[in-house]
Amino acid sequence: MSQPNERGSKNSGDESYDAIVARLERVVGELESGQLTLEQSIEKFAEGVRLARDASRKLDEAERRVEQLVRSADGGDEAVPFEPPASQHRAAEAIRGEDKSETGKGS
Repeated sequence: MSQPNERGSKNSGDESYDAIVARLERVVGELESGQLTLEQSIEKFAEGVRLARDASRKLDEAERRVEQLVRSADGGDEAVPFEPPASQHRAAEAIRGEDKSETGKGS
């Protein structure tokens, strides 16, 4: 069961990856809206960084689980790197300022 943090919202450690990404996308949208004060923007940015880290941890956990499940053809254990779809990283990249697809800075 999730516990409220100091601001009354759920701890993202108890949330699914999809829920964390949805929250992160909302934060990014609020930051991009230009409607926040400087202080609100700083708070939202800090929240976004926390959410991006939590999402990254969730992906790392999933990667470890996938590696444990993959078996080689002869039945032995084989660690196979897991590459999640790029779309799952879009919100995290946006909060870090790495999303070039919408800014025209990409190739």
